Amino acid sequence: MTRLTTLNLRGRFDWQQRESLILDYLHEQDPDIIFFQEAVYLPDLSPYNQATILNHDLKYPYEQAAIARLQTSPLYENYREGLAVLSKFPITWSETLILKQDSHDHLRRIVLLFDVNYHGHIVKYANIHLAQNPKNAVKHLEELLDILESRHERRIIIGDFNMPNLQDVDAWKANYTSSATEKYISFPSENTRIDYILMPKSDLLVDLSLSGDQLSDHRAVTVNITLKD
Repeated sequence: MTRLTTLNLRGRFDWQQRESLILDYLHEQDPDIIFFQEAVYLPDLSPYNQATILNHDLKYPYEQAAIARLQTSPLYENYREGLAVLSKFPITWSETLILKQDSHDHLRRIVLLFDVNYHGHIVKYANIHLAQNPKNAVKHLEELLDILESRHERRIIIGDFNMPNLQDVDAWKANYTSSATEKYISFPSENTRIDYILMPKSDLLVDLSLSGDQLSDHRAVTVNITLKD
């Protein structure tokens, strides 16, 4: 069994108030791998991105980041945002994919692919933060699944899908199972869920739990899964 946690960090918004709460939650849950979205690197404030800053306390031995998107900011000249992961197990390979940019989305959406050596078995993951518009998010998910299919591989896909109705999307159903079958709220301001995990059908979701509302505008989602032999 392996434990995974995903959390959209919401960048630096109220960071001083939230950082200790995030650390308390992650220490309590003690996941094997942590998936962050909206992890920010602000060189005006720190030479490290948020995942690295958190890991100064968490002390996970393996870390991977794709802080690859430049954004405008009224406060900071250099605002860079993206995805990051912390892992207890060796990350043996990684790649950052840039998905097709929709004309209505000012950000390029990326996917952080990475492989983990889990007790001698390679487990494949994808950390995602898809387009804010749900229709475009579906297109991005379909694009990612097509890429993986062309590579003849299945990955555990986890993160901020930005779609409240993943259960109605057909693209994943032939080869994956999903936390969309569970009832939970991960985005409380809109009383919905947009954070999920997709797993190859050989894997099994054992249980799912949520953080409180103080960590971010998202609730952290922690899942225990049983991996295929």
